[in-house]
Amino acid sequence: MEEDHISRFMVIETIIVILSITFSVRATNNLIMTSIPLLAKYDFGFSQTLVGILSALASASTFLTTALLNTRLNSKNRKISFVISNALYTLVLIGYWASNHITLWMLTATGGALLGLIMPNIITSASLFKDAVLRERVLALYTVFLSLSLITGPAIESYLLDFVSLREVFLVFALFGALATAMSPLMHFPAERRTGEKTNVIKNPGFRVALYNIMAYNIPFSILLAFAGIFEKDTFHITLSLVTLLFSLFYLSSFMSRVLLSIRPAKNVRTYMISAMGISLVGIIIMVLSRNVTVFIVALLVLGVPHGLTYPLSVLTISRAFGPEHRNVANSYFFSIMMFIGILLPLVGGFLVDTIGFRLTMTAITFMILGLLIMTIITFRKWETWRKANTNPE
Repeated sequence: MEEDHISRFMVIETIIVILSITFSVRATNNLIMTSIPLLAKYDFGFSQTLVGILSALASASTFLTTALLNTRLNSKNRKISFVISNALYTLVLIGYWASNHITLWMLTATGGALLGLIMPNIITSASLFKDAVLRERVLALYTVFLSLSLITGPAIESYLLDFVSLREVFLVFALFGALATAMSPLMHFPAERRTGEKTNVIKNPGFRVALYNIMAYNIPFSILLAFAGIFEKDTFHITLSLVTLLFSLFYLSSFMSRVLLSIRPAKNVRTYMISAMGISLVGIIIMVLSRNVTVFIVALLVLGVPHGLTYPLSVLTISRAFGPEHRNVANSYFFSIMMFIGILLPLVGGFLVDTIGFRLTMTAITFMILGLLIMTIITFRKWETWRKANTNPE
C-alpha cells in the first residue's frame, strides 16, 4: 500500500510539473510568435518579407536543435539542457524589452534554439507513463493546458497593451519564464531502455499519418501567426490590443475542442483527422471571403476547432505507433518537422503576401490541404495493415 501511495504521489507531482511548465513555456512562446511580427513591423518598420524571414529564423533554430541535438542526448543530458534552456529563455524575453533592429534577430534565433531543447522533452515526459489509459489522459491534459495558455496569454497581453508598450509586455511575460525555470529541475527524465534496436521513424505509417495531419493545419497556422495580425490591423483598422484579443478568441475555440476531446477520447483518430481537415478548409474559405472584422472573427473561431484537434491527435498517434524507447526520437523528429514547416512557410508566405496579398495566399493553401487529406486517407490504410502485422509496442 505504501508503494502504491508513493507511486500515486509521484504521478500527481509529475502531472503538476508537466502542466505548469507547459502553460508557462507555451504562453511565452506564443507571445514571441504572434507579437514579434508586430514589433518588427510597427517598431522597426520591417517589410512583410523581412517579417517572414524573422519568423522563419526562429523556426530554423528550433529545427536544428531539436533534430540535431535533442535526438542524440541521453536522459541525463536532456534534463541538464532542459533546465539551462528554460533559464536562458527567460533572459531572452527580458532581452526583447531592450532590443533594437539588430538584437531582434539575435534574440529570435536564440529563443528558437532554446525552444528546441524544451518543447520535445515536455511531450516525451507527458507520454512516458507505462499505463496506456493514464498516458493518453495525461497527453490530453497536456494539450488542454497548451490551449489554456494560448487563451490566457493573448488575453493578458491585450489587457497590458492598454497600459504599457509592446516591449514592456515581454518584460511582464518573463515572469512565466521564471516559473518554468523554477519548476524545470522537478521534471522527470527516466532513463530510456536501450535495446540496440533502431527504428526508421519516417517509414512508420503511424508517424506519417501524424505528420500529414499536423501539416494540414500547421501550413495555414504558420501564415496566420505571422501575417493575420498585420492583415487585421491594416484591413479593418483595429488596435493592437484588439488584434491580440482576437488571437485569444481563436485559442478559446481551440481550448473548447481539446476539452471535448479529453472528455470523449478519440478511439478512431481517422474520423477525427479527416473532419479536422474539412473544418480547416471551411474556416479558410470564410476568412478569404470576409469583408468585415465580424466575419473574420467567425473564421478564426472555426479555424480554432481543427487547431484544438490536430496536435493532440498527432501526439496520440505517435504514442500508439512507437514504444517508450523510441518516443523521444519520434517526438523530436515530429517537432523538428513542424519547425521546418515554420521555416518554409513564413519565407514563402512573406513573399506571397507581399506579391499577391493575404487572401490569395490563404486560397492557395486550400489546395495543399486537399492534397494532404488524400495522403492521410491512403496512409491510414497502410497503418492499419502495419498495426495488424506488428505486436503492441508496449
